[in-house]
Amino acid sequence: MINKHIIIARGGEQRSKLEIYFQAIGARTISFPILKGTEIKLTDDDLEKIMKGQRLIFLNPTSIAIFFRQMAEKQLSFKFPLQIEYVSGKSKKLLEQMGIPCMPARYGQDSASLLGHDQQKLNHYSDDVQLVITHKLAVDEQYLEEMRIILKKDCWNTVIFPNKLAVDFFIKYWHVMKLGDFNKLSFAAVGNMVKEYAMEQGFSELDEVIQALLQTEEWKYSM
Repeated sequence: MINKHIIIARGGEQRSKLEIYFQAIGARTISFPILKGTEIKLTDDDLEKIMKGQRLIFLNPTSIAIFFRQMAEKQLSFKFPLQIEYVSGKSKKLLEQMGIPCMPARYGQDSASLLGHDQQKLNHYSDDVQLVITHKLAVDEQYLEEMRIILKKDCWNTVIFPNKLAVDFFIKYWHVMKLGDFNKLSFAAVGNMVKEYAMEQGFSELDEVIQALLQTEEWKYSM
């Protein structure tokens, strides 16, 4: 990976294990774009609907932190048997650290409340889905000029997409910053669905070496 310059596309606020992993094996990396979240106060009506439901699905770890903090601030107790489900491994880890029984999100007939940010692609986990927005997600504009300089100065070989939203944010802000023709970059993606989505958006040259490394899933255990 020496002399390999990799862009880690972001679809969330948190630093990805992908960046840690590829740096550890010698690549130079940059996250793009840098995103930040702005918390939204959940209404009493939101919380009541959630607590009356049968299933609660967290679409990201930030939503977990916001939900339970606001519950505590309102001095509301969390009542089971509301079933808690998660989408990502990071969410699972956070819930387990909090001592909350949970399971992977699945499609079911029982109604579900989904907690996520305002850019979330709504995943349908039941016939009756209510998406509750816990925070707004947007680019952190203070870093845009710095990133423009770095991306224009050096030769970046490959962009890695961890999810579909990362593809959307990457394309949007690549155009905003007028960085040229994005599909001249090779790409790799986590999972076939994300890979296919990136190709639908105009990416065509798959970085076979990086893609093979992603498929080993060793990056998931980066510390």
